[in-house]
Amino acid sequence: MWVFPDAPASELVDLARHVEDLGLDELWVGDEGPARDPFAVLAAAAVVTDRIRLATGVTNPYVRHPGVTAASMLTIHELSGGRAVLGVGAGGQMSLSPFGLRAFRPLERVREFLDVARAVATGAPAAGYSPSDVAVSEASAGSPMPVFVGARGPRLNRLASERADGAFVAGMPPFRYPAVVGWARSVHLIDIALYPSVAFTEKAADRHRPEMVWSLLDTPPETRDELGLDLDAVRAAAEAIRAGDPEPARALVDDTMLERLMLTGPPPAVGRRLAELVREHRPASIGLALVQDDLHEGASHAAEAFAAMTAELRGRAVTGATHGDVLPGGGRWSV
Repeated sequence: MWVFPDAPASELVDLARHVEDLGLDELWVGDEGPARDPFAVLAAAAVVTDRIRLATGVTNPYVRHPGVTAASMLTIHELSGGRAVLGVGAGGQMSLSPFGLRAFRPLERVREFLDVARAVATGAPAAGYSPSDVAVSEASAGSPMPVFVGARGPRLNRLASERADGAFVAGMPPFRYPAVVGWARSVHLIDIALYPSVAFTEKAADRHRPEMVWSLLDTPPETRDELGLDLDAVRAAAEAIRAGDPEPARALVDDTMLERLMLTGPPPAVGRRLAELVREHRPASIGLALVQDDLHEGASHAAEAFAAMTAELRGRAVTGATHGDVLPGGGRWSV
């Protein structure tokens, strides 16, 4: 699961425990500017869980120095016994604009971030970083810390394929997955964490509808063109949200638009769609980006959806497969 960090920190930590109890495998927490700090939440989650991977989905190279970010996540890697994943991207307006920042030279900045993060993890020098005798490293956790790139466009996904351990494919309509996954596998066959957004109920869909404007604002122009959206209209809806009025965004993202942007429906229907995505893209992991008020309920619905996905894959794609078996193409699935 992926969650936006707007719930109280104690609830997010409790959610991590609940996610693990449900048998899910990963929890990604967004890094959204002045919302709850994902590194603090994941550090607390590391000491109350035993198995799940704990990931930032995703941080950026502008708000914090890359070396400090890497040291924070390596500390979580150490606390968790080697279960941390550092996800980074260029940063969207929701993350950067509260601080008066913008994503200047994103390809270069993310490349620098990857270099510095790897240098800190391995204790090697790099441009902008000199190792220190007191520096934390991945050696203290006993295993390498994966670094993923989360992006929507070709340049950063090709950079991920060249220099990262994986790509976090999220925050975009499912019709964009073939292009994005293709870019992310264009140099090396890195891991893909595929995370469509989901609304299991009408209430959840209604809550999520205005917030989709933020991803539409940061998305490449060809995605808006495919959806028939005008950038000025998206900007106006985003400004209205900032002013406290979500109605223009709600009108912009009508039911037809919402169904193109995310998965909707009860858990069994979502599970069948997830199975289709597994067959098509063969990700290393597949998850759900969950945005709703009751996160525990959403996690329980997610577990139901993954159970339906598993049944679908066992019955049609990999008859006779068991938990953790290798899928066609080398990916793994587990619930």
